[in-house]
Amino acid sequence: MSEIELHRQLLGDTVRNDAFAAALKRVVKPGAVVADIGAGTGFLSFLARRLGAKACHLYEYTPAIELAQALARRNGIDGLTFVQAHSTQVRQPPKADVVVSETLGNFALEEGLLETLADARRFLKPGGKLLPRALREFVAPVTSPRLQREVDVWAAIGHGLDFAEAREFGLNNMYVKLVRPDDLPGEKIAATWDEIEFDGKDKPTAPRHGEARWNATQLNGAAVHGFALWWEIELAPGITLSTSPYALATHWQQVYLPLLEPLHPAAGESIEIALKSDTRKGVRLVWEACARKAGGKPRGAQRLDLLRGRL
Repeated sequence: MSEIELHRQLLGDTVRNDAFAAALKRVVKPGAVVADIGAGTGFLSFLARRLGAKACHLYEYTPAIELAQALARRNGIDGLTFVQAHSTQVRQPPKADVVVSETLGNFALEEGLLETLADARRFLKPGGKLLPRALREFVAPVTSPRLQREVDVWAAIGHGLDFAEAREFGLNNMYVKLVRPDDLPGEKIAATWDEIEFDGKDKPTAPRHGEARWNATQLNGAAVHGFALWWEIELAPGITLSTSPYALATHWQQVYLPLLEPLHPAAGESIEIALKSDTRKGVRLVWEACARKAGGKPRGAQRLDLLRGRL
């Protein structure tokens, strides 16, 4: 994807734009100093200046910073300082009243959000506001075979060829997909597998761990073909942004985690998943799933790992 295509998607997302605008209005006071980390085209800093911020420091390591400068001139927005560098490379940054960063991916942490916001505390004045404040990550069982059919094409290639090894690579991957409500067994089926407070007392770190389980009744006795992931971010008190299939659509979609074989829960069994995300060096996600009776041994246990899906 080209750089301008990325920004076209971001800025064409009115749900995203409106949520960040509302959050900035909540936290930016006249005379405030703002640090915009991963500033891109400068959109968030432009809003902050129009809300009365005295100065905005824009940190962006890509050539998009040159576009941000041109857009600032075109729109007559001053009071901006442009720094072409990754924020983690900036030593002794000017302290800000508000630090804002939008480095969210379809999988919430894939663009370095955790590491960026953990480091962003260096930019804050005592009592300053960090935006976003908190993240919740959700997982839900997918009982429709639709998404699995889209990604598990290997057995249908035909022509007398066996692509078993390619299938192994293919299914050890996460896929950006539009998950529909009818792919899931119900609106309230999602479980929270991870919660992060970016402005809490403790600095959040990777790796992240979580688990969830559902009983056969919750699944309506249906087979589980894979799992869907999405997130909800708290930008400022009372202002959230979500990629749930039940929320207003954004340019972000959901993530589909396939299984090697479907899990069929028998009466009295539950379906369980454990997830581990490590974003310290790239993105690694591991998901382990099984069926299990209460207190019993796991059945149909499967372990998938993005590391095994890389060619």
